Amino acid sequence: MRHLLVALALGAAVAGSVVGTAHAQKLETIKHRVERGDTLELLAAEYYGDRRYAVFIMTANKMTHPEPLRPGRRIRIPIQREITASVGDTLGGLAEQHLGDPRRATFLAEFNNLEADASIAAGQTVVIPFHVTHRAAARETIGSIAAAYFGDSGKAGMLRNYNFLEEPALEKGESLVVPIYNVRVRRSKLPAPDAESQQREARLREMEEKAVAALPRARAAWREGDYQGVKRLLVDLDLDYLPAKQVPAVGMLLGRAYIAFHDTDSATAVFQDVLRRAPDTSMDEYTYSPVERKTWIGAGGKVAAGRSE
Repeated sequence: MRHLLVALALGAAVAGSVVGTAHAQKLETIKHRVERGDTLELLAAEYYGDRRYAVFIMTANKMTHPEPLRPGRRIRIPIQREITASVGDTLGGLAEQHLGDPRRATFLAEFNNLEADASIAAGQTVVIPFHVTHRAAARETIGSIAAAYFGDSGKAGMLRNYNFLEEPALEKGESLVVPIYNVRVRRSKLPAPDAESQQREARLREMEEKAVAALPRARAAWREGDYQGVKRLLVDLDLDYLPAKQVPAVGMLLGRAYIAFHDTDSATAVFQDVLRRAPDTSMDEYTYSPVERKTWIGAGGKVAAGRSE
């Protein structure tokens, strides 16, 4: 167990370099009642699938050194949070609420394998890492801190930017926040989503499946001049619950169908929803009619020269 404490900066000296102390910061945890035979390493293996992560259980329980676990004791297990997005949620808003600063939205995107400017669909799951605060016991390079927590000194840039730091090192007593995004509790150990989250997840799946089925038919109806058919196929699709990549295809076609019936108010509302979910969407001057382009511009959209691919 000693090598775990050294590797993850719980107050040991390694190869002549001094590392600082770590403590939990607003950790989200679940409770485990200790059974006979339980150890910190066994709990780490049970919850994280890796004995090396026992140190985070120690951190959450304010242990400064390994200790036997008494049967019946309740142990806190730090976990990642899985947020089911609501209508209107953004990466910036979630970063501000859960990571302490909206500027961390780009990191939240990276941790979830999303594009930096990704739009979140209602019902989409966003994983929130837990934080550990590292305080330097002496001067430490951020590269050495990154190596201690991630096994990769190359993460120094991420750590520095995550903490909005310019200097490449911490002086004694200074601290930074370490986002533990690479340690995740086994899904079977996580609490079940609440009823509202489950409903949002189910609606997201429903809308995505309906869009996949409806879009080819709606495009065929458009080519045939059946604008009422386009509306009938697309009007019940909720753009808030569609993945961002589907939003322009659905919203632009539905808006055009409204314009075909001279309903520019409804078209404008749909175009505004498209721009809210997919702000980089643009019309091209070749494909769309003057009325469509005018309505799109009125909704806040841009028109690009040439023909869209």
